[in-house]
Parts: sequence; structure tokens; C-alpha cells
Amino acid sequence: MANEETETETETTDETEETTERETETEATALDMEALDAYEDRVEELSSALEEREETIEELESVVEEQSEQIEKLEGRFLDLSARVADGRNLGVCPECNGPTEKKERLFRSDTIECLRCGEVVHTY
Repeated sequence: MANEETETETETTDETEETTERETETEATALDMEALDAYEDRVEELSSALEEREETIEELESVVEEQSEQIEKLEGRFLDLSARVADGRNLGVCPECNGPTEKKERLFRSDTIECLRCGEVVHTY
């Protein structure tokens, strides 16, 4: 009878150990799944952040291109104005219509450079 009780206790212990091992494996699998889900969420966050960064970079590049074009245009106008002022006859070319410009000297108002063709005031002193 003692042998039977020992065998029964051994079997119960074995079953308990197997149950504990299964529970431990199940918990480990659950933890692994949670970690995997968290990892996938983080990867998605980083991917969306990367896409936003790339969009921002593209927007900034287009702004830089536009500003470069504006700077070139303004440099051209500045050089044109400088050339007109340096010209002793105060003649130049209108940036709007490419017509001739002339410096108008006034007594009570500021002097201007105006286009003779379209009347555009190109520069005011």
C-alpha cells in the first residue's frame, strides 16, 4: 500500500510539474506575443515618422528652389538697377516690359526710375 501511495504521489507530482510547465510555456508565449505586438507597433510608428520626415524634406527642398529662383530674379533686377544708376544718362530697361526707362527727378517728391513704355515705377530713391 505504501508503494501505491508513493506511486500515486509521484504521478500527481509529475502531473503537477507538467501542468506548471505548460502554464509557464503559455505565459512565455503570451509575453512573447505581447512583445511582438509592441515591437510591430513601434515599427509602424517609426515608419510613419520616417514618411512624415521625408515629406517635410521634400517640402523644404521645394521652398529652397522657389527662394533660389526669387533670389536670382532679385539679383538680376538689382544688377539692372545698378547699371542704370551707373549710366550717366540714367537710362535702362524695364524688368516688366523690357521698354526703356528713364530717371525722373522731382522737386517735391522722391526721384524715380520709370518705364517710358508702360509707366511702371521701377525704382524710387
